[in-house]
Amino acid sequence: MTLRAALLAGLMLCSAALSQRTPQELAGALQAAARAGNAAAYRALLAPEGTFTVEGANFAADLARRVPRDVTYTFSDVQQQGARAEATLTLVWTRVPGEVRRVTLPVELLRVGEVWRYAGEAFTPLKAGAGRLLALKVPGLAQRADWLAPLLPRASREVERVLGLSVPQGAVVKVYPDAERLSATVYPSLQPVSGWNEPGEAIKLVVPGGSPAEAQASALRLLTHEFTHLAVGLAAGSGGDKRIPWWLHEGLANLAARAFVAESGWRAWQVRANAYARAGWVPLAELADFPAVPEARWDNAYRQGLGVVEFLSDEQGGDAPWRFAQAFAQSGDRDRAARAVGFASFAALETAARAWLAAR
Repeated sequence: MTLRAALLAGLMLCSAALSQRTPQELAGALQAAARAGNAAAYRALLAPEGTFTVEGANFAADLARRVPRDVTYTFSDVQQQGARAEATLTLVWTRVPGEVRRVTLPVELLRVGEVWRYAGEAFTPLKAGAGRLLALKVPGLAQRADWLAPLLPRASREVERVLGLSVPQGAVVKVYPDAERLSATVYPSLQPVSGWNEPGEAIKLVVPGGSPAEAQASALRLLTHEFTHLAVGLAAGSGGDKRIPWWLHEGLANLAARAFVAESGWRAWQVRANAYARAGWVPLAELADFPAVPEARWDNAYRQGLGVVEFLSDEQGGDAPWRFAQAFAQSGDRDRAARAVGFASFAALETAARAWLAAR
């Protein structure tokens, strides 16, 4: 595409963002912006209120990184009441070659003047003693998810106990019936995941299944993991959070959730980290930026990150992992962060951690 053609397409999309006078026109504008990978045009279609106004910025950024050129947006069952409407959004797209995804979501639309905007998913609020607990408005989910409410403060206390970090009282937790629908609200390119958080966004998790004891343990693990991401992001600050490498974020979150992982599961994680240290280790520098890490290396980020955090805790004291993360947040300098926990350089720290894991 020539520069002139790209500019013309951008102008047309921006113009479309101001002309969706019906929900159907809004669906067409969302689809056009997504297929073009035009993040600015997509953001212009979002309602000026609600958590998706924040989440939508990251959703839009992913459109530009991995353009879903065949995505279709369809609104059905539109129920309009004044300037608001609820509808069913059907998304169909190819996530990666050979994998076509189809997801339906209950969503909200908002009319601003004469123009419709997209407000994200529709939720049912649930009673919660701390924070806000929201269930996706699909039949039966609110009843299946109400037992999660008393677990929110337990997970928050665990983050504070392990890392000394506070989870804000007003944290928003959104509950979904399955990983497919959760992931479709995060990034179109994201593989199905059971939990999610980014700084400033609501926490998202899939309501766990299994026996009551299994479901509770799984929920506490997910909540503690995602609350850790939230607490780390707030403590580090918006700029500092981005300086902390992804593998370290995941290592801290997994460490905080230790109490809610079965011993057999925890040992399996350790065995995997030890195995990577002996063969298959991916340099930590290549696991620092989540959007740039191939899916095939996600397990390395999670397991190696946990292994390094365990190494720091064992060798340099229980507060060392967070001190290390704080040093990263302050400067983004790997060597300076390593010196903050007693190593001459980041390379020296990585070498020592790998040797410790290989011998464990």
